Amino acid sequence: MKKYIVYTISTLFLFSCTDLEEDLDGLFEESGLSSQAVVTGQLSAAYNQLQSFQNSDSFQFTLLQHSTDEMAGPTRGAGWDDGGQWRALHLHEWNSSHSKISGAWSQNLGGLFAAIDALSNEPTADQKAAATFYSSFYMFYNLDIWGQVPYREPGSSYGEIPIVLKRTEAIDLAIDQLEEVFSDLPNSSANNTATQYAAAALLAKLYVNKAVYKATDEDGTPQAGPFTFDSSDMQKVIDYCDIIIDSGSFTLQTNYFDSFAPNNTAIATENIFVSENDNNTGGAMRRMYYMTLNENHNPGGWNGFVALTDLYDKFDSADPRIGSDYSGLTDVTGLKVGFLIGQQFDQNGNMLIDNQNNPMNFTRDFSLANSSSSQGIRAVKYSPDLSNIDRPANDYVFFRLADVYLMKAEAMARMGNDPSGPLTTLRVARGVDAVYTGTSLDDILDERSRELYWEGWRRNDQIRFGTFLDPVQQKSSTSDRTKLIYPIPATALSTNPNLIQNPGY
Repeated sequence: MKKYIVYTISTLFLFSCTDLEEDLDGLFEESGLSSQAVVTGQLSAAYNQLQSFQNSDSFQFTLLQHSTDEMAGPTRGAGWDDGGQWRALHLHEWNSSHSKISGAWSQNLGGLFAAIDALSNEPTADQKAAATFYSSFYMFYNLDIWGQVPYREPGSSYGEIPIVLKRTEAIDLAIDQLEEVFSDLPNSSANNTATQYAAAALLAKLYVNKAVYKATDEDGTPQAGPFTFDSSDMQKVIDYCDIIIDSGSFTLQTNYFDSFAPNNTAIATENIFVSENDNNTGGAMRRMYYMTLNENHNPGGWNGFVALTDLYDKFDSADPRIGSDYSGLTDVTGLKVGFLIGQQFDQNGNMLIDNQNNPMNFTRDFSLANSSSSQGIRAVKYSPDLSNIDRPANDYVFFRLADVYLMKAEAMARMGNDPSGPLTTLRVARGVDAVYTGTSLDDILDERSRELYWEGWRRNDQIRFGTFLDPVQQKSSTSDRTKLIYPIPATALSTNPNLIQNPGY
């Protein structure tokens, strides 16, 4: 029990200013645990923090999806108003006091701290490699979302105020430290731990975005592009993608939705890195479908978030990823996976009514300010676990093989090469086209949306491709480039004087 007290106490000191003079290192000695046992616990804490991504209130869905051309949270009468916080995200009208921004900041830095703490307590070579992976992982999200990373050098005093890395500095550190330990990570296809393949996927993601982070004004204002993607960085993307592709350890799913199924731990063949869940210790995965389904669905939901027509209209009607029946779900409840539009039915073909006793007939249109119960297209990416609705066993997916093919195609295109090879491989596996002819960067961005919708990558992609600030459904204006990063939460500024509020806020 003492070791968990240590983690909790030390977490408070990484990201806040304190005059505490107690020797926190002494707490580790009093626990009676060896340094390796302490590190093991800290690595578990870093991994367990990934469960925060599963929550529909977390930054994966609030900051990284609601601000894009894929998702919105309309108010329905008195429901889902929540002080206008969902509208603010969609309209790019947030400020430093937005509760979702401050909550996300704490969630992500909690994971980063656990990783740095593991590096501070005499880890073995393999423990150091794993901790470094988590450090780079959480650092990536912080520099991407806020453009700044509070950071404490491993081994430094817990009482020291963290330094702050600019995103131009943090991207280099995240890459350099992970490449240094890459060979010490296990060469394993296990997707619930830090491996060489998980690190390769992360490094490809870091390199493909590097030009974005380097394009920053001296005062911290992000540039909106177009960005200059260095050929050597794009070659790194290809090289790391090929490590995964050529390994043969992962294959594209025959059924697209199996990657997100309740038993994806067992049946998924393309998931590279996940936050693992089971029916006893799982996270908040029920929110993946609660957040969008109507109360009168089976299972019922909170009748909330919708997919934008900008997203839905990117699909051909024959694309399996747009939605389908799913065995063990549709035949039992009538619910389909993918996009839900038009009249909904139960498993016997009976028309469903919504919670306002009207036909549950989902429409393309919706209003951010006032929508009816059935307005807005719904999306179900993770199939409900009918064996345990409240504690589903679906693993939450961060990196999968499809994204690797898409990153490789993008890097090839940015180098002026033909990206049709990886794009065709992906689309043939999805049963879309025998030969894919769309190879422009716009085509690749659209393909990323079709493949990765509602997985938390859209904001990152739109910024890199230069479309994030554009008008979308229910947002008619072009946003200022300061919206390319979020404000530092007011609470964080008050506790760490090294932080400086981002321009525009």
